[in-house]
Amino acid sequence: MLRAVTAPVLVADRYEIIRPLGRGTFAHTLLAQDLKLGRQVTLKVLKPRNNELKAYDLFEREATVLRELKHPGVPRIHTTLRAPWDGADSAFLVMEYVEGASLAELISDRRHLEIDEVNRLFLELLDVLDYLHSRVPPVLHRDIKPANLIVRPDGSPVLVDFGAVRNVFRAPDDDGSTVVGTYGYMPYEQYMGQASPASDLYALGATFLHLLTGRPPPEFMSTAGRLEVPANLPCGEPMRGVLVRLLSPAQADRFQSAKDVKGAMFGQSLIVVPMGVAPLSAESKVAVTRPARGTPLDLGPAPRAPDETAEVLKAVAYTPWELMDTTSRGGDRGATDVILFLFFSVLTAGILPAVFWGMARARRRRLKPFIIHGLPAMARVRDMATEKTAFDEKITRVRYEFEVDGHRHRGSDQVLPSIAERWDPGDPIQILYLPERDYDSVIISRS
Repeated sequence: MLRAVTAPVLVADRYEIIRPLGRGTFAHTLLAQDLKLGRQVTLKVLKPRNNELKAYDLFEREATVLRELKHPGVPRIHTTLRAPWDGADSAFLVMEYVEGASLAELISDRRHLEIDEVNRLFLELLDVLDYLHSRVPPVLHRDIKPANLIVRPDGSPVLVDFGAVRNVFRAPDDDGSTVVGTYGYMPYEQYMGQASPASDLYALGATFLHLLTGRPPPEFMSTAGRLEVPANLPCGEPMRGVLVRLLSPAQADRFQSAKDVKGAMFGQSLIVVPMGVAPLSAESKVAVTRPARGTPLDLGPAPRAPDETAEVLKAVAYTPWELMDTTSRGGDRGATDVILFLFFSVLTAGILPAVFWGMARARRRRLKPFIIHGLPAMARVRDMATEKTAFDEKITRVRYEFEVDGHRHRGSDQVLPSIAERWDPGDPIQILYLPERDYDSVIISRS
């Protein structure tokens, strides 16, 4: 039973309990003030149970995993301790207090989120899963649901309650028979004590179905035990198709990684809607379509072969003509353009073509090491500004941010205005970065 805190209570003579936060199967959480460091923390205390050894094993597993994780979408662990609680010696996990509201609370309160917030929420959750599943060995959460996703005041999500976490590679004496998860959000294989990255992605799909419709997943369960995604889901395509595949009963039919899901989103029109603040109706008309951003370049592992390097360089580098006419959208050049080019070449004593030829060569030189050795990533546009180049031509400076191994990096690069005008802040773009150059990066998206 969750303990009601009616008077100041100290844990380990340091943590003053403020109020209860929640309860779980094996433990409950408390908000506390760290009197030594003057900050609020979350205390997770293991509840005494008949099967205390199994509960303690899960508790220790959570502590061990969280110590190794460093990502803004995962709460930091400060320390573990044992102290008296409820008249018994209890185990405590002292964690970062994540301020905000859970998705379950947002849905229950029918609180509205703007379209860009929903878009960012889904993509950042994919980033969190990509980080967890890319660990060696991969880390599986196994209980993703609205109650375990907290939205900070800045709109960024945090995945909490790692009590069901496990590493994919089990110890020889671990038979995998423990069933953990929440009905409606966990796939069939978890009922068999098995899980994979595709299992977490299934739970994310079920969670997002709940967000979009305002209705819990069991309401969409067919007699065959499959979650049926409504044909009139207000988000439209490709989001609906992504959810259908995420919620496939067979693991092999689902996306196998968060990167695959992001690729499906980035490679097609990205359609997002306000959060599911009302039940689904046939009259829903809240879908907003964003223009397609083009298919990301399919790059081989670095270092890349000369033939691939030349092909990619040709695709992403700018020609002297493009730099001389930065607002052009391409296509065949008319005779008038050629005549004007020759006219101004003569008028400037050959300076004009030399200047833009030099700019194009400088751009190719900068791109080349990234195309040979650079690592690909998806970045998000922060803002854009127009800059002048030679002969009063214009170029667009694009500032962006991206995450690598849980750390956020920022960069900027110049692109043609005819390309940048298709982008808005928050849009995904493809980049290449070099870790050895302090994560210097370049934009390689051309659409």
